Amino acid sequence: MNTKFAKPSYIIMLVLIVTLIISGCSSQTATVVEQEKIVPVNVSLSQKEDLPEYQSFPGKVMAVDEVGLSPKLGGIVEQILVKEGEMVKAGQALIILDKKDVINQVNQAQAAYDAAIANLSNLEQGQFPQQLAQLESALKQAEANFNNAKENYERMKELFSEGAIPKQQFEGVELQYNIAKEQYESAKTQLTITKEKTIPESLAAAKAQVKQAEAVLAAAKAALDNCVITSPIDGTVGAITATVGQMASPGYSIITVGNLNSVEIHINVTEDRVNGLKVGQEAEVIVDAASDLPFKGEIVSISPFKDLRTQVYPVKILVPNEKGLLKSGMFARVKLMVALHTDVVTVPEDAVVAYDGRTIVYTLEGDVAKANVVETGPTSMGKTVITKGLESEKEVIIEGQSLLTDGTKVRVEGRGDAK
Repeated sequence: MNTKFAKPSYIIMLVLIVTLIISGCSSQTATVVEQEKIVPVNVSLSQKEDLPEYQSFPGKVMAVDEVGLSPKLGGIVEQILVKEGEMVKAGQALIILDKKDVINQVNQAQAAYDAAIANLSNLEQGQFPQQLAQLESALKQAEANFNNAKENYERMKELFSEGAIPKQQFEGVELQYNIAKEQYESAKTQLTITKEKTIPESLAAAKAQVKQAEAVLAAAKAALDNCVITSPIDGTVGAITATVGQMASPGYSIITVGNLNSVEIHINVTEDRVNGLKVGQEAEVIVDAASDLPFKGEIVSISPFKDLRTQVYPVKILVPNEKGLLKSGMFARVKLMVALHTDVVTVPEDAVVAYDGRTIVYTLEGDVAKANVVETGPTSMGKTVITKGLESEKEVIIEGQSLLTDGTKVRVEGRGDAK
């Protein structure tokens, strides 16, 4: 009885064992198939070449020779002669300030100058010539008196020595001689002093007064000229912040003028990049507010001095603006070549992957992928410089690499040179 029931149980157990064995074999077969999976890839060649490196810099559009004009002297705005956007010529009047007070100052200065000139003219042509004539006449008279007195004195002296005249008479003649001599010497001295000192000093003082009056008059006339604010250049009127009747103060810009036929893009460059730039270098300028297309320009100046405030080097790029699309103050992006890496190994930047803290480029070795640990340099124009770990003319995997490990079998679906 028991034996009869044992046979079916044995059969059931045998069936279960066979089922488990078959199931296990199927699992192992699937694993082998999965391990032998082939990854489709695209490849390209590593190259040795010269690779330019570009960088984009934010900048601001400025009119060439853009200048904010402010009055040199404070005054009330009387007239505004131009409008924003108007073309002007160098020397053209833009704003006129009230002139009444300044005109009065000019008139007073002119009167003082005229008086100083008249005084100098009077001294040179009237007073001093007349004074000299009088002194010369007095000198001649004194000289004649002296000569007569001297002649009489010498004659009387001889008679006195001979005892022909009394002493008292001789002493009277001698006294007249001494008086005449003193008067003569005094006349000569006075004429000499007048000629060599009094007149030159008086003329110098009068001429100094003329120069002083002339300077005051020139300053007054300059102040009058400064009541008219003129354009220093041929250009376009920008912002006008003044209004008629407003008090304009020195040092505060009330109107802007600049040349917009060409514009300057002002950018700032850090010290690690500035030596890679040079004057005359081409630049590509993008101004989203003006055009979808880039503008062409060139570097016109590179400051050799750091801006003390920003600690960067100011650089200016000149861009033609014949169509007037570029306006002062617009935001711009400037693309410049900042370095040229010569004779370097490059790969498409997509070939470079990061894995487990390492930088890897997969190369094609037969039908498997080889993981090459590399060191990289800059990336530019879709290419990355490989400084260590890879040679040129190697087939590198540029698509499908994210599915690879070292030794993975691959199938090449496309080949192409590095872009």
